[in-house]
Amino acid sequence: MSTFNAQILTPNGSLFEGEVSGVKLPGSKGSFEVKANHAAIVSTLEEGNVLVRKSGGDVTYTISGGFVEVNNNKLTLLAESVSES
Repeated sequence: MSTFNAQILTPNGSLFEGEVSGVKLPGSKGSFEVKANHAAIVSTLEEGNVLVRKSGGDVTYTISGGFVEVNNNKLTLLAESVSES
């Protein structure tokens, strides 16, 4: 299974960083999932759930909105606020 690095940042610091196989996001124009070797993208995010797929099991976070950037197998999510569901 191919993996890539994902990082979730808040104004209070880093909430998550690690290797994942996918991240499902609540995009402004609808939800979408990022997997390894995804095309470069920058997107705004709406309030909703972020599903992080990692080897130890899936984790769901709830965000109040933010931005995501994907480039060179690295996903960086900047969230206004995050809580683990």
